[in-house]
Amino acid sequence: MHLTAKADYAVRAIVELADSTQDAPRKVDDVAKAQNIPVSFLENILTQLRSTGLVRSQRGPEGGYWLARAPEDVNLADIIRAVEGPRLVDARHRRP
Repeated sequence: MHLTAKADYAVRAIVELADSTQDAPRKVDDVAKAQNIPVSFLENILTQLRSTGLVRSQRGPEGGYWLARAPEDVNLADIIRAVEGPRLVDARHRRP
């Protein structure tokens, strides 16, 4: 299966957030630097992940992002659907 750059970055961002403590949100800049993802691209991806309920956010100087679910409750298909839409993932799992 070939992942788009967007899906790859989304998976890497989720992995980074899953590896973080849930006590404080992670700043976009920190996640971007840790995973070598362009900040502007990551901001858009995190917005999509938030709108689908995979991450939650807090605004302000102490703000950032957390996982909205326990790491074991997040799967690859959920992440890809969040950024690519349901048709891409579902179409690849259909058998001819």
